[in-house]
Amino acid sequence: MIDLQGSITAGGERLPSAWIGGLGERPTVVGLGGGAYASVDIELAPLGAYTVLGRPLVELEGECAPLEDVFGPAGCELTDRLRDARNWDARFDVLERFLVRRAAAGPAPTPAVVWADHRLREAGGNVRIGALAAELGCSRRYLTSRFTAEVGLAPKVVARQLRFARVRERLERDQAAIAEVAAAAGYYDQAHLDRDFRQLARVTPTEFVARLIPGGGVVGDGL
Repeated sequence: MIDLQGSITAGGERLPSAWIGGLGERPTVVGLGGGAYASVDIELAPLGAYTVLGRPLVELEGECAPLEDVFGPAGCELTDRLRDARNWDARFDVLERFLVRRAAAGPAPTPAVVWADHRLREAGGNVRIGALAAELGCSRRYLTSRFTAEVGLAPKVVARQLRFARVRERLERDQAAIAEVAAAAGYYDQAHLDRDFRQLARVTPTEFVARLIPGGGVVGDGL
């Protein structure tokens, strides 16, 4: 994220004016620093980020690092060119050239990690990591090590977040019985779903449903 006007905070702390964040296991409350705000916000898929960054994503787990610390002088140049661009078309051209160059020079993800990541997302996280390793013909330790390095989180953590996301998306579409939704997503029982909601959304499933806005979105302090 590269600020063009104003600033934002995370957990009450002001973020650098140009930064890149890694995946994490806990939520972060993001707020405006005050006044108008505008930025360039690029969201990369984990394996795409691994190629573009050219380094293990686990190094950025839960972090918001200044762009120059990750990309060096190229990060500073990207920031300056985006801020100096005359319009959004020019900014998108700058971004595209930067990403294409980085992707062409960066490492390709391990095929086993690509496959495991696809299977996890296809199953909404409802698949055992040991079963993935067995299907790949490798050890669970090897798969976990490579996956964590290249995706930024352990496969078990990603599976948990995918299950949670599936439940959240269904509750946004249809406020069905929460226990039924939990079972469909692969949770052992509603208590396990309640735990994940408290840890990942800081509210219970019931509180989350109560704060849904008709037509999309959620309202509530710190949510």
